[in-house]
Amino acid sequence: MNRRFVLIFGCLLAAGVCRADVVHLKDGREVEGEIRKTPDGWMVIGDGKVTQVTAAQVASIEVKPVVTADTAMSRLQSLRHAADKITDLQQIIDRYQTFINQNYDTPAATEARADLQTWRDRLSQGLVKVGDKWVTTAERDAARAQTTQSAVAIHDLINANHLKEAIPQIDKALAIDPQSVSLLYLKGVVQFHQDQLAPSRKSFEQVIATLTDHPPTLNNLAVITWRQNMHGVSLGYYDRAMQAAPGSRDILDNVSEAINSMTPDVRKLPLAQKVIHRFAEQDDELQKRMKEKGLYRWGSKWVDEKQKAALEEQEKKVKDELAKLQTEYDDNQSRLNACDRRMAELQQMMQTLWNSSMVQTNDGRIVQLGLPQTYFQYSAEYDALKQTHASLATTLDRLRAQGKQVQQKMPAPKYTGTQKLIDADGMPLPMPATQPATR
Repeated sequence: MNRRFVLIFGCLLAAGVCRADVVHLKDGREVEGEIRKTPDGWMVIGDGKVTQVTAAQVASIEVKPVVTADTAMSRLQSLRHAADKITDLQQIIDRYQTFINQNYDTPAATEARADLQTWRDRLSQGLVKVGDKWVTTAERDAARAQTTQSAVAIHDLINANHLKEAIPQIDKALAIDPQSVSLLYLKGVVQFHQDQLAPSRKSFEQVIATLTDHPPTLNNLAVITWRQNMHGVSLGYYDRAMQAAPGSRDILDNVSEAINSMTPDVRKLPLAQKVIHRFAEQDDELQKRMKEKGLYRWGSKWVDEKQKAALEEQEKKVKDELAKLQTEYDDNQSRLNACDRRMAELQQMMQTLWNSSMVQTNDGRIVQLGLPQTYFQYSAEYDALKQTHASLATTLDRLRAQGKQVQQKMPAPKYTGTQKLIDADGMPLPMPATQPATR
């Protein structure tokens, strides 16, 4: 018998009667209630039952403070508040039963028994929670039908850009069915267009908590978190969205924008590489499908056959013009290089003639003799080449600038720098009564 066990048993022996929540038996069972000492062990009174246990059966006793009537009543109020937020009737019933067992002989337990009967009646009647009310399944289905009609009407308001009119209707409908994924989605759309990013994100998170693989919601969460500079979180949502809806044009167009705007540091992330790889696979298939419709990817945009032909023609013209400029540039660069080589040769020869003209007299003085005519010929040629060199350098500068201007005419894939929300048309269908909702 360990020291803790001895101390607990000493308390029980000295007091004669000791309140305890749980008696742990050696066979793994637990007995809850009021403990009274007997000659052979203990008598445990709880939940209207009396259980006799011997000292040899007891492994330990978990003693808790005696609960006063005021304390028990306070705990009952807390339990009632908690029950108001729980949608599982059996869970509520279990928590009430535990409370009654722990506060058996208190006025609070008497009130709790009355509450418990109410919850049991609701369970037997098959009631379910809608908003803050417990209703029959028929009433729930009627409420859902009503919120579905409301969602459709609100959807049309949003598409017509009547956001102010939509807001009170969303709030009114959510008061009837706070868990409506359709209404929560529409609320997130309206909040986003009002630049309420954090509330919008919360609304979409409530949708995804119920519909874990709803592609438009995953896309919208990716768009919002990217704008909040949470790039890692955003890429995670995009990865899930591509898995939930492979080949979705809306999602892949957004991912192409995200990839184009990635910083080098973000691009190095393993998740970014994963997203880039998945995008490449899915976009390849998407481009094949879009080609059958006569559309071709151009950045995050799509062009038709006529636009594609015009872009290709413009690209060809720019390439031809750049090729001509490159030829002219290479010719002038070659002439400049030849000029540099000849000027270096002339400098060397002039230096040699100069050195040769310097002599030492018998008395040790250094005097310069007259320079040969060839020195002055070299000097004149050098001056002329110097002017040619400057002209060639100017020409090369002009060609480089001209090349940059022409390069700017090259048609480049178009990116807007903006990732788009999937608006009201992405609204998920209301949850069926017996199975998870799908889109």
